[in-house]
Amino acid sequence: MPQKRLTYLDMAKGVGIFLVVLGHIEYIQEDTLKWISSFHMPLFFVIGGILAYVKRDEGRPFFSALAGKARGTLIPYASFTVMLLTMNTLGYLLDSGSLTSSQLARQYVDAVTGYGIHILWFLPAYFIAGALFLLLERCLRPAFRNAAVLILTVAASAVTVGFRLDSYVAMDLSLAGYAGLDLVITLLRGILAMPFLLMGWYLGALEQRCFQSGGADGREAPGKKRKGRLACLGLSLLLAPGALLALLFPFFDLHYLYVEPLHYLAAFLSCTGLLGLLRALPPCRFLAWLGKNSLVIMCTHATFFVVYYVSLGMFFIDNRIPLPQAVFNLGVAVLVCVAEIPIVWIFNRYFGYLLGRKS
Repeated sequence: MPQKRLTYLDMAKGVGIFLVVLGHIEYIQEDTLKWISSFHMPLFFVIGGILAYVKRDEGRPFFSALAGKARGTLIPYASFTVMLLTMNTLGYLLDSGSLTSSQLARQYVDAVTGYGIHILWFLPAYFIAGALFLLLERCLRPAFRNAAVLILTVAASAVTVGFRLDSYVAMDLSLAGYAGLDLVITLLRGILAMPFLLMGWYLGALEQRCFQSGGADGREAPGKKRKGRLACLGLSLLLAPGALLALLFPFFDLHYLYVEPLHYLAAFLSCTGLLGLLRALPPCRFLAWLGKNSLVIMCTHATFFVVYYVSLGMFFIDNRIPLPQAVFNLGVAVLVCVAEIPIVWIFNRYFGYLLGRKS
C-alpha cells in the first residue's frame, strides 16, 4: 500500500493517543470521559485490523509475522515495565510511605503475568489479540474465522460474568491467587479485543473498494478518489450515533473487563465515523506525528509524570486567568503532547531498541 494511503491511519492513531492523554486528566467531565472511553482504545485495535488486511498478501511466514508482533509490543512492554518497576522500587526504598511492600510485590506479579502496570496493560492485550487473529486468519476460511472470533468472544464474556472478574480488583487474594487470575484476565482482554480487529479487517476491505483501482500495485484510482472521499464523509456521520450510544450505557473499560455487547456497536460506529472523516480530510502532519510516536507517548505521558507536571502548570495559569473546564482539559492535553516532543526525540534517537526496532 502506498504511504499516502497509510497517513490517515497515523492521523487516527494521533487522535487516539490525544484522547488517551485527555482521558487521564483528573477532573475531566464524566460524560466526556464516557464518550472517550467508548472508542479510544478500540480504535487502536481497529487500526490493527486494517493493517492486517493491508498486509494479508505479503506472504510472510506465520512465525515471522508473529515475531514481528512480539517485537513491536512485548519488547516495549518489557522495557517500560523495567523502568517503572525500578522507579517504584527506588521510591519504596527511599520513602516506604509512598508504597507498601505488598503493593510493590503485586506490581511485580502484574508485570510478570502481562496484566500490566498502569497503561502498560494495553501492550500484552494487543499482542494476544493480534496473535490469535493472525492464527485464525491463516488457518480458517473467512466465515469460519469470523465464527471463531464470535465464539471466543462470547466464551470470554461468559467467563468474565460467571466468575465476576469485572470485580477482580476488589478481591482479597494471595499473591499466587493474583498471579493466576492475572494470567486469565490478560488472556481475556486479548480475546475480548478480537472483534475490533475483525471490524478493522472489513473496514480495510471497504477502504480498498472505495479507493483502489484493483491493480496489483494497490494505487488509488483517480476516478474513485472523489467518490471515495464523499463516501468517507458520509461514514463520518456515524460519530453522532456512536457518541449517543456511549452516553446511554455504562463505561467501557477493557482494562477491567467492563465490556458489554452494545459497547462493540458504539465503538464500531465511532471508529468508523472517525476513520471515514480522517480518510476524507487532507493530511495533518502533527496528528500523523502523534500517531507514529503513539507508543512512546502512551507509555510515558502518565508513568513519567508528564500529565502531572503539565496539570500543575495549568493550575498555576488557572489561578490567575480562570479557564472553563473544557478549555483547561484541552490545554493540558495539548501541552502534554508538546512536552512529549523531546521525550519522543530521545527515544527515537538513542533508545530505539527499547521500542523493538531493529536499528
